[in-house]
Amino acid sequence: MLTVAELIDRDGAVCVWCGREVWPADLTAEHLLPRTRGGHSTPENLAVACRRCNRARGARSVAAYVRTLAGDGVEPQLERLCAALSRLSASPRRAHAGYGARQLALLRALAAQPAERRSRTFT
Repeated sequence: MLTVAELIDRDGAVCVWCGREVWPADLTAEHLLPRTRGGHSTPENLAVACRRCNRARGARSVAAYVRTLAGDGVEPQLERLCAALSRLSASPRRAHAGYGARQLALLRALAAQPAERRSRTFT
């Protein structure tokens, strides 16, 4: 498993969800495919997230949490998320790759919509 410092070196010190730049101590390793859904702590399944977003997301899917953020008026970091999901979809683990590909397709569909419709997309 990568440390948070290694993730910051790889991805930058910005939350993959909300885009906030916080103190490094307030950043965590976020599992794109949550551990409760079969995700593992492999480099391709980890991204940098602020503690607030990591806690708020829980075990929801990427698409579901993006919908929540958009509904709360937060502009989701679609470019960062798509990059992370592209990395996940190339995983040698079948469950990771399948989840990454499905969520990536959903996010690309979301990105093609006007911002005001994003919060209603995956209802």
